Amino acid sequence: MYRMTLIATLVAATLPALAEAAPTLTQSLAQMDAEQAADYLGRPGAKVRDTAEFQRMKDYVRQHYDGVVALHHFELSPGQVFDCVDELTQPGARRLGLTRADWQRKPSQGPVDADADTQLAPAMDRHGRDPGIFLKPAAAGAAEVDAEGQAKACAKGTIPMQRLTLSRLAAFESLDHFRHKRGLPGTGGLPGEGMQMPEATVHEYAHAYQNVSNWGGEATMNIWRSYTELNSEFSLSQLWAVAGSGSGLQTVEAGWQVYPNRHLSSHPSDAHLFIYSTQDGYNNTGCYDLDCDDFVQTNSDVAIGGYFTNHSVVNGTQYVTKIMALKDHTTGHWWIKVGDVYAGYYPRSLYNSSGLRDKATKIDFGGEIVNTWPSGRHTRTDMGSGYQPSAGYKYAAYQRTIRYIDLNYAYHTPSLTESRTKSACYDIDSAYDSGTWKTYFYFGGEGYGTGCP
Repeated sequence: MYRMTLIATLVAATLPALAEAAPTLTQSLAQMDAEQAADYLGRPGAKVRDTAEFQRMKDYVRQHYDGVVALHHFELSPGQVFDCVDELTQPGARRLGLTRADWQRKPSQGPVDADADTQLAPAMDRHGRDPGIFLKPAAAGAAEVDAEGQAKACAKGTIPMQRLTLSRLAAFESLDHFRHKRGLPGTGGLPGEGMQMPEATVHEYAHAYQNVSNWGGEATMNIWRSYTELNSEFSLSQLWAVAGSGSGLQTVEAGWQVYPNRHLSSHPSDAHLFIYSTQDGYNNTGCYDLDCDDFVQTNSDVAIGGYFTNHSVVNGTQYVTKIMALKDHTTGHWWIKVGDVYAGYYPRSLYNSSGLRDKATKIDFGGEIVNTWPSGRHTRTDMGSGYQPSAGYKYAAYQRTIRYIDLNYAYHTPSLTESRTKSACYDIDSAYDSGTWKTYFYFGGEGYGTGCP
């Protein structure tokens, strides 16, 4: 059921100097240059497979920061450093050659409501700007400070960029393993896209979708500290905007995720805000958050990759976040909105005409876990809270107020088709409420147990 991950050994091994002040970006890169593969190979918690892969990781970090101008830094939590980067020098903006003259802070238009009843926020949920995801504006003078007195805020014209370090990368066998959502390129796809065999790392789902031309979708998700049996496994709740198939599959994805190996900080078992996109069926493209040059962040207050400080409680308070993916019909960019804030966009140029360049052809919502078959049995990793959907409100994970956006920018209630990898392990149950929840579903499960070998 609802359990906490035991990760003290990993954290101690990968963060040997938590008590020390976080270095500046320049200092961090200089320290990295001096590090050798022998410092990591065989170290507890480090999984990098050999010297060649270590050097590839090192080269990637250097290339990632080439031209980046960091004006401020802080620890959002011990071990998780963010740099306030001149927004025009972030990797995504540099790749596009963006200038102040063509900078866009939000889409040219937001969706309009096609539902007669627009009362969509039930008072029973706790929602708002979680302080682990939303930084207080620096200009307000009310920003929190870290242990070294550094303000946890970024000034206007800069964006918070989670620092990419060798410690984070070396928790994975390879650079590809770190970047790709499937663990290794080509090991899976969107729900239902790939063949999955026992005794190998597989991705399992409980999700609901509609095949429909769309410019995005929106859902409100309750947030959980999902138990993961191994630090290399994850559990998430998200939405997907999708087009194409096979190696031509293209996605824009966003939600929350518990993934200890990606979050080597004092909060690795908390849910973290994440974004993701692939342009070739998860084979050679894609990365999380701002860890490559795919995404252009335009808002200084949203900490992409940050952790939620408020999580839902079994038979108690339910905390939620609202996530939207929206295509701008003017520029063609795919925007991510968190709560009431547009965080930034995936540029139209990433995608092709068979994929997401002009529209999505499928909108999908649900949960996903990684199962590595520890000890030859199914993982005990929770999806959502660990409760099956039949447990209902205050027990099971849910997504509510689910809507898609048509090609005229109008919201619509979807007609969802449910799908699950194996219902005895993880299941989903969708419904419609004429009141405030509209289309919603409960989903989840605890994995290994009766009926889930």
